Amino acid sequence: MAYIGQVLLKPETGWRRYDDNDSLITYEGKWEAKKLSTAAYGTYHICVGESKVRFSFMGSKIRIIGCTYSGWKGTVNVEIDGKECGSYTPNTSGNDAVLLYEKNDLQYTTHNVVLYGNGVTTLDALDFGEPGGLVPPIKVGDVLKKPELGWKRFDDTDSNIEYKGNWVASQISADCFNGTLHYKHSSQGTDPIAIEFYFKGTKLRLITLVNSLYDENLKITIDGVTEIFSSYKNDESAAQILTYEKMGLSNSIHTVRITGIYANLDAIDIDDTGELIPIDVAKNPKVSLYEKESGKIFVDDFDSVNPKWLMSPSNAFNNTVKKGFLRMNHSVDKDVILLIDKPQSNFAIQVIADYSPAKEDDEGGLLIYQNEKNKVEFLESYTANSSQSNKEWMAICKEDQWDFYTKTDTYFDYADNDSLAAKRIGVVLKRGTAEGFVPLDINKIIMTTSNMLRLRQLYENYKVVLKDTADNILSTNIVAAAHTGIDILLPSLEFEGIIEIYDEENELIANKQATFYGGDMYCMGSSLQIKMNSEELNTTDPTNLGYMLNNEQIVKMTIVNDNIGAATNIKLSIEQYMEKVGYTWALISLDGTNYSNEIQVDSVAAQSTRDFWVKVVKDTNFLAFEPVYFNIHLKHD
Repeated sequence: MAYIGQVLLKPETGWRRYDDNDSLITYEGKWEAKKLSTAAYGTYHICVGESKVRFSFMGSKIRIIGCTYSGWKGTVNVEIDGKECGSYTPNTSGNDAVLLYEKNDLQYTTHNVVLYGNGVTTLDALDFGEPGGLVPPIKVGDVLKKPELGWKRFDDTDSNIEYKGNWVASQISADCFNGTLHYKHSSQGTDPIAIEFYFKGTKLRLITLVNSLYDENLKITIDGVTEIFSSYKNDESAAQILTYEKMGLSNSIHTVRITGIYANLDAIDIDDTGELIPIDVAKNPKVSLYEKESGKIFVDDFDSVNPKWLMSPSNAFNNTVKKGFLRMNHSVDKDVILLIDKPQSNFAIQVIADYSPAKEDDEGGLLIYQNEKNKVEFLESYTANSSQSNKEWMAICKEDQWDFYTKTDTYFDYADNDSLAAKRIGVVLKRGTAEGFVPLDINKIIMTTSNMLRLRQLYENYKVVLKDTADNILSTNIVAAAHTGIDILLPSLEFEGIIEIYDEENELIANKQATFYGGDMYCMGSSLQIKMNSEELNTTDPTNLGYMLNNEQIVKMTIVNDNIGAATNIKLSIEQYMEKVGYTWALISLDGTNYSNEIQVDSVAAQSTRDFWVKVVKDTNFLAFEPVYFNIHLKHD
């Protein structure tokens, strides 16, 4: 077998040679054709300076034969089907008919090759693995009535192609592929139109009808990169014309959008191993948002009385008058207070109450408490123009500094600030029982680590949209340059809503509908889910696996890939939550028989699943210890 640098005056067995003078080879630059007795077939081409060589071949193997000289400088870069495929230099010891480059692992199909030279470039011959060889290049503007070898054709009627605007679907176009054509020209008006589709593959061709009715400046945008192509021809009409070609794309999912005023589409050609992706699947978010940290400290909805609360005087409280409320009634000669221990770190508290004072001196609200002499009160009082009976107050504590807010619409408005080294926090209803004073009914009290939702593992210029469950946009936020996360303001410390994340091309890539708490951290991460009994495992709270039989429990779980691309190199491991000693341990298995601490799955295809098993074992010799929680750690490419 020949090696790089070897002189090859003739092709090896199994190879077919073409001379440098072949008419199917195109030279660009200041090339010269020279005769040389030691060159293959006695001739070679040489160029000094910037140069290109173009040709197309059918086959899977290629060799480039050239001349060398130790004083020649420069590099020749090889591009095959739009991808960089290595390079070579001619500055070795002076020989002719030298094997300079070889590529032998291509798919057997038609390939387009460009050689880029920036110094001294030579070409003596081209060898191709039999039965391959040079072929006339298919170029934009040529008739292409069927896909070439290595390509697959999709008709314009394919359900995975979406037409937007005033298109006409014709089924009587005899000259077109399968006799069908989608078109729009001046008789359909001047409104813009668009075509959208998604495909997996590395190359794309558009087949259209060309004539004077269509635009010469149509736009095609692939993965956010826009180019211009034309379906215009000023003389006779021609059908099944290759009007656009793109090679060298990554072998992944690509988004294509074609726009213009007057356009048509006959067919789409892509890799013979590629596929068009259904619109509804392609538009699903590509990755997930998962909760990394919870900001929830304490939530009380007062369905019952929590013993953590200090109530004084106790006879001023009643939780039976209104279901889901704790009523605070006025006392004649002392303030009525509801207190709980203050969290040690920074935090936020929100009180949701039904309270609408109608008389002067009827006051109630937040209480920040150190002792009877040192306290801060943030009070609601009578205002003549207030019609809102549902009151919400919030305080944010950073060390000993307190900021107070009241909600008047969707968000809280800043109201005041103070300083106090508090020990407890809660609600106060000021003393007095004058006629017209009303009770204060507490519906919910929420404590969280902050009033912000933290989003991490993002990219700069990503857009984060916060919505309510009715799909109303509440805020839009952009990740700053050189940042990988953003903190966004929540309307309430407990908020049921939707987060949507868009990339720089404004494509939705992740969303999450959940009850968010101030201080929660969500990360953009794994696009896979783990489910048990068709329900996704909780990412923060424990999931009950059921009762053990004979000190053992085996549960089947499922990896679910709802996305448009395969997930590869998946690793699942079972990890103990915190470093506690307990009487249980867990293992994981791919077949339900052989268990270990970690398993690996090569891939889970798009829209597919893969089962695995978790076994939890109890050791009766260690029942003095606590039960232990376990995490399933998932990572993948």
